[in-house]
Amino acid sequence: MDPGEFNTRVDLIRDVETGRDAVGAPIIQRMVVARPWAKLTYPGGREFLLSDGKATERKAVIRMYARRDVDNDTTISADGAAWDVKDVRRFDDVIEVHAVAQ
Repeated sequence: MDPGEFNTRVDLIRDVETGRDAVGAPIIQRMVVARPWAKLTYPGGREFLLSDGKATERKAVIRMYARRDVDNDTTISADGAAWDVKDVRRFDDVIEVHAVAQ
């Protein structure tokens, strides 16, 4: 893959333990843990009807250089949208993340 294709800055968001409360329970916050460059593509979507109207499921395929901190607990945010990671496919030097819009 040509590195010039990574043209979008994405935020990797995860739950991070930021401390302990008064009784010793962990305090968990959603925080941006990295801002790598990536390539976003939008494959064909699926639409279906619900009783109260039309709902859509938006999918994205996000390619970036290989990272170990991307898994199904990661949320990816870019261009005003957020995606939940559903699958991570690891290749030699890149990963391909399949995600669904929140």
